[in-house]
Amino acid sequence: MAVIEKIRGKAGLLIGIVGFSLAAFILGDFFSTRNGFLSSNDTTVGEIGGKKINVMDFEARIQTQVDNYKLQSNTDNVDQNTMDQLREQTWNQLINEMVMNPQYEKLGLTCSPKELLDMVQGKNPHPQIKQAFTDPKTGIFNPSNVANFLKNMDNDQTGRTRQQWVIFENAIREERIQQKYYNLIKQGIYVSKAEAAEDFLARSRTANIRYVALPYTSVSDSAVEVTDSELTTLYNATQKKYKQEATSNIEYVTFEVTPSDVDRQAAMFEINKLAEPFRSTDNDSVFVALNSDSPFNPAYSKKGSLPLSIDSIMFSAPVGYVVGPYEEGSAFRLAKLSSVKMLPDSVKASHILLKVDPATKDAVLATADSIKTALQSGADFKMLSDKYSTDEGAKMKGGDLGWFSPGMMVAEFNDACFNGKKGDYTIVETQFGLHIIYIADQGKMGRQVRVAYVDKKIEPSTKTYQAVYSKANEFAAKNTTAEAFDKSVTDQKMTKLSEPNIMENARQVGPLENSRELVRWTFTANIGEVSRAFEFGSRFVVAKLIDRREKGFSTLEQVKDQLTAEVRRDKKAALLMEKLKKGGSNLEAIASANAQAVMSADNVSFASPMFPNSGMEPYVVGYLMAMKPGQVSTPIKGLNGVYVAQVVSFADVKVPADLKEAQQQLRSQLQNRSQYESYNALREKAGIVDKRAKFY
Repeated sequence: MAVIEKIRGKAGLLIGIVGFSLAAFILGDFFSTRNGFLSSNDTTVGEIGGKKINVMDFEARIQTQVDNYKLQSNTDNVDQNTMDQLREQTWNQLINEMVMNPQYEKLGLTCSPKELLDMVQGKNPHPQIKQAFTDPKTGIFNPSNVANFLKNMDNDQTGRTRQQWVIFENAIREERIQQKYYNLIKQGIYVSKAEAAEDFLARSRTANIRYVALPYTSVSDSAVEVTDSELTTLYNATQKKYKQEATSNIEYVTFEVTPSDVDRQAAMFEINKLAEPFRSTDNDSVFVALNSDSPFNPAYSKKGSLPLSIDSIMFSAPVGYVVGPYEEGSAFRLAKLSSVKMLPDSVKASHILLKVDPATKDAVLATADSIKTALQSGADFKMLSDKYSTDEGAKMKGGDLGWFSPGMMVAEFNDACFNGKKGDYTIVETQFGLHIIYIADQGKMGRQVRVAYVDKKIEPSTKTYQAVYSKANEFAAKNTTAEAFDKSVTDQKMTKLSEPNIMENARQVGPLENSRELVRWTFTANIGEVSRAFEFGSRFVVAKLIDRREKGFSTLEQVKDQLTAEVRRDKKAALLMEKLKKGGSNLEAIASANAQAVMSADNVSFASPMFPNSGMEPYVVGYLMAMKPGQVSTPIKGLNGVYVAQVVSFADVKVPADLKEAQQQLRSQLQNRSQYESYNALREKAGIVDKRAKFY
């Protein structure tokens, strides 16, 4: 039984459980900058609960994660995006351990060997254990199968099976302890009848109102003076509203590297040399593999699915006919009619996908054979797909892939479906794993062609790259100040781009691929400084640092516009409130005195605090909900203006005599939030300082 494959299929979930990852920030590569930071005396990558985390200790933990990932995914290579994710998971796991483990210890929470045994072989197996060891033919879980697996797992001489199992056991052990902690919090939440009644009324009660409104826009900004002392007073009182992360703002210009005329001529020369040999070769796939800049595609195509430039030709020409060279996209191309077949124009199929690991491939093949036999004997395809398939998308439809045309699937899968017959069950291995395929139906049979292509990309040469780099480097060298940068951009009629609010841990700047190096520059440069020429993909970039905000609180100057708008609104509100006092407590008189009409709004509630022609006014609605019908309010300051209002009537809503359902509903809502909220509270209390941006 392919147990480890099934458990490994959930590896992402288990890592999430262990690491309790709340977000995935993208970071840069540690090793590319190792020399830079080792020269610094500060090797602290962060602080959690006042404890400093040394970067080398952190790197050791990352390496463990990398080793586990390689083991789980059966690979020796880790790409940059995966490396970034593993670093982030390691950081979140470290936070989780240092924040949560002390809480577990205070409460004496553990997962005993007896509990672990019960989750693996007992009466209450872990869901992943149950799924992995359920017989596909009978749908029955047998604990003895688990015992047999554990007894024989050391037969794997590589030791990989045992390592994978240990990782899995550690994950479910930690998951159990975590569940105990959060279950204690959830069970400690109680909702009284009074709370349930208040919540019921807040969700159900509506009001019909009449009101007179004076919008803030009725007073011109010039009519209200805002002083510096008023801004300072408001800033000091509301500074906590302006908490911020470290960010930077830049402007930049790009120097695109595009092929020169000489580069185009070189590509044309190369493709012309290949035309005659391509025409005369008997092995198109080998010729393409040896000479083309794009791989050989063995798929067959029906009429109308080839590029317009060759579609008609290929369906009337003899096998071996060559078209070109001609330009297609960013390459010069030769196209050869390689083969012709009678094939269905489409196929409808379903599949069950199993992950494959070299160490347990025989077991996976045995499982696939068992599933195929069960299907041929009449087993329900959807049931087996739900239990075994790792293709989550197809699983939602019972394994059904629907109709597809030639070339839409990977080659091995495509060939099995289009070369097979309706009703066939077949097993095929692709780069994604083992597929148990059912060919449900096939479309109309017709002539289809296989076209072999030889491409020579029209690419910039090293000389072209050097020329563009020299131009970018010259620009950076001549324009070292913000003023010179702006003047040169204007004089040379260049396009100046901007990128605001770059986060310190950002992996790239806007569309600039792999531009972590530029991000780091923005947090070390001086305001107004111009960068050197950075190379990102097929372009060089020269940037100017406009502004940088440090982590903490925005300065008064940085939020001056927001503060000014708020002070101005308050002053306008004071003027408008005085106006609305005219006319006493009669809405018609108040409206007449202010040349306004009395407006109406029906079914206003906490859930829908909307005023016609004004917008959302939650504070005003909250004020009105506490009034009595017929009572006219004093002027109320809202988000969009000032109001005097009267509740005409409230909806006749009665609190249920039996509030058990309302209590349970509110309790469930609070319980659903409790895990996230409690973790965030503990995390906030720990005072986490993240200094990873210095190193990655």
